[in-house]
Amino acid sequence: FFSILFIISSFLSVYFISFYGVLIDSDMIQNVVQTDIKEVKDLLNLKLILFIVLALLLVFYVVKVKIDYYDSFKSHLKIKIINIISGLIVVCAVLIPLSKTFLPFFRNYNEIRMYNTPFYQIYAVYRYYIRFVKAKPEFKTIANDAYRENNHTKKLLVLVVGETARAANYSLGGYTKNDTNFYTKKDNVVFFDNFSSCGTATAVSLPCMFSISKRENYSSSEFQENAMDVLYKTGVDAAWFDNNSGGCKGVCDRLAYKQKLSSDLDENLLIPFKEKLNHLSDQNIIVLHLQGSHGPTYYKRYPSEFKKFTPTCDTNELSKCDNKALINTYDNTLLYTDYLLSEIIKLLKEQKSYESSLFYLSDHGESLGENDIYLHGMPYAIAPSYQTHIPAIFWSNDENLMNLAKEHKGLKLSQDNLFSTLLGYFDVKTSVYEPEYDLLNPKLKANP
Repeated sequence: FFSILFIISSFLSVYFISFYGVLIDSDMIQNVVQTDIKEVKDLLNLKLILFIVLALLLVFYVVKVKIDYYDSFKSHLKIKIINIISGLIVVCAVLIPLSKTFLPFFRNYNEIRMYNTPFYQIYAVYRYYIRFVKAKPEFKTIANDAYRENNHTKKLLVLVVGETARAANYSLGGYTKNDTNFYTKKDNVVFFDNFSSCGTATAVSLPCMFSISKRENYSSSEFQENAMDVLYKTGVDAAWFDNNSGGCKGVCDRLAYKQKLSSDLDENLLIPFKEKLNHLSDQNIIVLHLQGSHGPTYYKRYPSEFKKFTPTCDTNELSKCDNKALINTYDNTLLYTDYLLSEIIKLLKEQKSYESSLFYLSDHGESLGENDIYLHGMPYAIAPSYQTHIPAIFWSNDENLMNLAKEHKGLKLSQDNLFSTLLGYFDVKTSVYEPEYDLLNPKLKANP
């Protein structure tokens, strides 16, 4: 069993570490468990299939090989134990005299243990089991003192959660290679310059941004209500439309109005969105969860008419493409998302009787071959800024809100700000609301 486990985990780990530069920890195992068929198909290529076939051939050999024990199994086991002890003695004899060199090195660069294939990956599976599979604690409610102040202003907030968009490639933030914000520039949106994600993968970032917890103390094993629950139970009409293959990661589970799509193109979210606009209450939040720029098949994330930046990388084997083609393909996905945001703003402008606003933020960023690292999911402590510095955009038909957003656009902010911003927008009063974390409150402070 252990031989088979080592073979399979070794081959798969080496493939993703070598060709995408990712590291596999318990959060990455969580991503794997929550991956659907659509995402698996996007990752499949001849190289991966070859690795799988080679692994299966070795497994077949291990299963079929006949083991000849010495005199008996007990004698065989005794010799193995002696060999292991002898090996440990040799290792200790070499390492102990050099401990003054090795110990500080491993203390300062403890992420190097993640390259210990397949042992660390097997440990990551064990950590995943401890964190997510073992019996969950009792479900916890939050903000039990919450109430919404009587407010005669009819409100509509559209929260668009992007996928795998990085701020480094946003022309609103100063990027000049391609105009990735051709559409929203015309809408005079506010772009927050220094906005960080809670994690480097959707499985962490999505529930974290809606959580009452901050990034430093958030745990993926949390089993409690979130900002959407608080809004819902205080009378805000909450709807969630999801086109992300990973779903809402539990955030929308308790909402009455939710719909899951499985479309290649995010603009198909506009169909249920427009329908919902015809049935609004006085207080409304609509969440649109995009497929966005999900890799490695970036070329599948936009229709042909948005193939503006060429040449492109039309394969999931990213290392085969030159960097210019890869960047162009990724930028096309951002331009398509930008178009979608502009279309949503256009629809919001028609809601004359509502204070209408749009807030867009990505779940995490993406690496595009810098230092031979691709995709995302690196441990946060060592993740490049490309994976953690995300775009955040605000638009409103309320001039006061726009002015507040403009005043705050240069502050150090993060997904930690979302919880109180959502509560503040709908005038929800509760002891867990923090005005210093509300993007649209004059008392907002920069993140520590």
